[in-house]
Amino acid sequence: MRMRRIVASSALLATLLGGCSSLNTTQKNALGGGILGAGAGALIGHQSHHTAGGAAIGGALGALAGTAVGYQAQQQEERSASLQSQINRQRREIRKLKQQQQQQQQSSQKTADGYERY
Repeated sequence: MRMRRIVASSALLATLLGGCSSLNTTQKNALGGGILGAGAGALIGHQSHHTAGGAAIGGALGALAGTAVGYQAQQQEERSASLQSQINRQRREIRKLKQQQQQQQQSSQKTADGYERY
């Protein structure tokens, strides 16, 4: 009986986590925190014979903590993505300016050598 419960719980957890691929970081951390909090709350509540109440309280507190941590992580990811975008844009601009500079140098060398004069 206990083995069935473990298998069923594992299958349920795998199904829940498999469906989370479209969630953002905040949502994933809230879900994870809620699951961990509910588990911890159930274990603690079992000692005082209030397993369901402990799981509910632990789940709520875990979800709140997970949301707070996830929000901060998501904000950092967004800042990093924005900075990387700026870096890429600046690199493109630098390449463009270097090409223009090389073309101008080649043009001025031709003029100085007397090859092409207008």
